[in-house]
Amino acid sequence: NVVGDTTPLSSITNQNIEDFKRFYSKFHTPVGININLRGIKAFLRWTYEEGLIEKMPKIRMMKELRENPKIINESNWRKLMTADTLDGFWKDVFRMYVTTGMRLSEALNGYIEGSFLIVPAHLSKARRELEIPLNQFQISVIEELQKARDIFIDKGSSLNTFKIKVGKKFTDACKKVGIYEPNKTTLHCLRHTFAVKKYLETRDLYEVCKRLNHDKLSTTQIYAKFSWKRLEQDFPSLAPKQA
Repeated sequence: NVVGDTTPLSSITNQNIEDFKRFYSKFHTPVGININLRGIKAFLRWTYEEGLIEKMPKIRMMKELRENPKIINESNWRKLMTADTLDGFWKDVFRMYVTTGMRLSEALNGYIEGSFLIVPAHLSKARRELEIPLNQFQISVIEELQKARDIFIDKGSSLNTFKIKVGKKFTDACKKVGIYEPNKTTLHCLRHTFAVKKYLETRDLYEVCKRLNHDKLSTTQIYAKFSWKRLEQDFPSLAPKQA
């Protein structure tokens, strides 16, 4: 998209990297661009080690703002769940995600075994098998979502396209009720929302780490940046439980 698909690897320069950053700043946050830059860096390092290029371009990461994860507070959640423009199936799908904290792909890649969703190691981000506990409501929603996935794929589309459709359904719904923030409001916000609610309920970061299937507690510490007062304000129904 930036240098053209016929450009030889050997001609990639520092300027091309800067052009890439500038081009995608219209579509992605610095965090998203840096994820892609790390992939580009790994690829170019491999080409350098294989002798396909003579010089390794300099890749400078973009400065990332240290913002708290985007969450959906109780007030905005009510707007979403009472919206006439969103049908019951999708409301249930979003309820399932916000009450399990799973990633978008996990509900689509896993299979139900008893009261757990099993995500095979080769399909999980952690590259290990995940066991996500479910209640009966969550099980029924995942079953319906996977049926919709299969119908969609049988029509000739891909799983990735279906994932995009699910994510877009959420962002479109947020736009219609006026709670959408560009480059911030995505379906992944429901995972962040689950995490901060669990943190508020348990006051135990290690418990949140386990429920999110993080490999390191340091990954989960991003949720400790929220103050208790802020969380109690955003989720007033949980405050009495602490009292």
